[in-house]
Amino acid sequence: MTIACFNQFKNKPSYALFITILPFVFFTQSCSNTSAISEESRNIALPEQWQTNTSNVHISSKTPHFDQWVTEFEDNKLVSAIKVALENNNDLQSQAITVALAEERLVVSNASDFPELSLSANNTRRKTLTQNTETYQTTANLRLNLSYEVDIWGQLSDKQQQQQLAYASAKSQYEHQKLTLVTNVIKRWYSLIEAKKLLSLYQERAQNLNKNLEMIKSSYRLGLGEALDVYLTKNSVNRELERVVEQKQKVKEAARSLELLLGDYPKGIFDVESGFPKMNIDFHIEKPAELLTRRNDIASSWFELLALDAGLAVAHKQRFPKLSLSGTYGDTDSKLSDLFNGNPLTWSLIGNLTTPIFNGGALASLEEQARLEVVKKEQQYLSQVFSAFEQVENLMSNRESLIERLNYSKQAQVNALEAQELSFNQYMRGLVTYTTVLESERRAFDAQTTLIQLTNQLLQNRADSYLALGGGLQSTLLANQNNRSNVQEQ
Repeated sequence: MTIACFNQFKNKPSYALFITILPFVFFTQSCSNTSAISEESRNIALPEQWQTNTSNVHISSKTPHFDQWVTEFEDNKLVSAIKVALENNNDLQSQAITVALAEERLVVSNASDFPELSLSANNTRRKTLTQNTETYQTTANLRLNLSYEVDIWGQLSDKQQQQQLAYASAKSQYEHQKLTLVTNVIKRWYSLIEAKKLLSLYQERAQNLNKNLEMIKSSYRLGLGEALDVYLTKNSVNRELERVVEQKQKVKEAARSLELLLGDYPKGIFDVESGFPKMNIDFHIEKPAELLTRRNDIASSWFELLALDAGLAVAHKQRFPKLSLSGTYGDTDSKLSDLFNGNPLTWSLIGNLTTPIFNGGALASLEEQARLEVVKKEQQYLSQVFSAFEQVENLMSNRESLIERLNYSKQAQVNALEAQELSFNQYMRGLVTYTTVLESERRAFDAQTTLIQLTNQLLQNRADSYLALGGGLQSTLLANQNNRSNVQEQ
């Protein structure tokens, strides 16, 4: 305020009032900017494109099919399992309750906009002894009490904002957990398929080795083979049977893991009949900057940071005066039945202004703690953001590697199976030793196993990529499901 403006007040009756409220004006200005969030976090510098080579990846900021990613797996039974998980998963239901609790805290915070009204009634009987005299006095009161805190510094508004941000954070975290659940169901679904395919491969290999064993035994009886070949084949059969038993246990464990996500008892009997889907190589990817708006976990962390920043403003304003108003309206008589019988009613209105003067530095320390919490959370937020980008970059580069490895693996399987059949035929004609047969069988087995595992890894990569990019659920996926958070709110 300029000196000229000050002089206009100096000789007027409002001068004393001006001098009184001037410190409060400075107080207001001093607490108007308490944010501890740096500009680096508000405007993170990001590259225009991903650093990983994406020659086979279609990059687009507009991806109309991105949110329909679940249907790309073309498995109706998988979609049904996802719906069951979204309905019954205990962890997701727990997060929905967390959202409901955050909303209730918001209701409590918003109640500060209104005065608090309460009704009190009491009846008191008092005995007084004075020398040899006893006197009794009965008093009955009925009061309507009104109290209201004036939000002169915006402290109550900051508390409301803090709870609003906490509610937004909880909702974003719920959406992220829902997407994570869908991703995990898909991953464990195909892990179970992989386990069953490997079991079938091991069983088939054990049967083939058994057939080979019978043929080698026959050759040995005819004097055309050696005892060593019989023992080596028996060893291979026993080793493969042992592998079958081990794989059966892995199938049960994979089934239990999936059943647990579906909110069911982990019996280990869940069965999947479908195989691996044939997915399009083209992949829709958002630009790096858009990841911040797509990822609900990042949004949740950002809202949490803003909530802590609002809490810093609250802690700062705790050090300034508080103005509260209170009033009562009622009647007093000797009997409850005589209240409001025509006697004059009593009322009172009180304004109360309190300000902290000395507290041993406690309030200043609480403000500093709130500031440090903001700074700590900001560093965690930045770490989370760049970890998200690292995750996407790794998934994309790994995807390129998996596609290339899968192509080589398909060729290796064809060659290994041909070599396996050829080597056994040559052995039966006495052209090669049985060691050559064992080596060709091992190579064929490894090629088949690797092909199954790489196919599953590529599907796992696809599911993880959608999660890392913040892909949403298909809008029709939950058409018959009530949102858990809404149910809790009602």
